[in-house]
Amino acid sequence: MSEENVEIVRRLLHAFVRGDYEASTEHIGAEVVLWSDPRANMETQHVRGREAVIASIGRFVSSFDEYWCAEPDELIDAGDWVVVVMRSGGRGRTSGVAVTQTWTVAYEVAERKVVRIEFHPTREDALEAAGLSEW
Repeated sequence: MSEENVEIVRRLLHAFVRGDYEASTEHIGAEVVLWSDPRANMETQHVRGREAVIASIGRFVSSFDEYWCAEPDELIDAGDWVVVVMRSGGRGRTSGVAVTQTWTVAYEVAERKVVRIEFHPTREDALEAAGLSEW
């Protein structure tokens, strides 16, 4: 089952990386929760429901004139959780400043859907949240 969870997250991310945001949402559960540790530099810290999560991510992406997201650097199988380390960047719509950031995200999967997305400030924090504190 955990290999299947990694594949579900991989498909979601591949769709997102190629800019096919609609296709990436097919892997997200209706009652999904997006949570962000305040230290993770995310604007949104808690959102519930597929439409609200999609809107939150859409607002983030639209804050850039140019936005790109790299293929994941790392996908770590943690059973019901998949921890992902990846990079993204862009040029701010208002500021014009180019930025690049490494994201560490833990995805919880249940019944073949992502049901929780957690942004963490470090890889270690995400691994701990996924139950892999001894990794």
